Amino acid sequence: MDISMRVIDDDGTEHELSGIKRDDWEGMGDPCPECGGEEFNHISTSGGHYGPRETAVVMRSDFWDAEQPLFTRCRDCRTVLYKHPAFDLLFDFSDDNITLDF
Repeated sequence: MDISMRVIDDDGTEHELSGIKRDDWEGMGDPCPECGGEEFNHISTSGGHYGPRETAVVMRSDFWDAEQPLFTRCRDCRTVLYKHPAFDLLFDFSDDNITLDF
């Protein structure tokens, strides 16, 4: 399934961001549907509730934390299995120019 999002910048220019969510792949616990590979390049973002405790700032464990996947690619066949539309705002990504080699 393709996911898309429209963004309009400050000068009114409209941009369409696209994402990928494979219907035949549930997550990193599943093998790649293209090649059966079980190792993935994965980028996610996380957040949570932070607050003071004595003299330090700590993440509060009594509140939920948030983790959102941004990008997952099979390391064997390089098939993109998941890409959040916001990924395009953070990284240079196109079918011809995948710059993530980690």
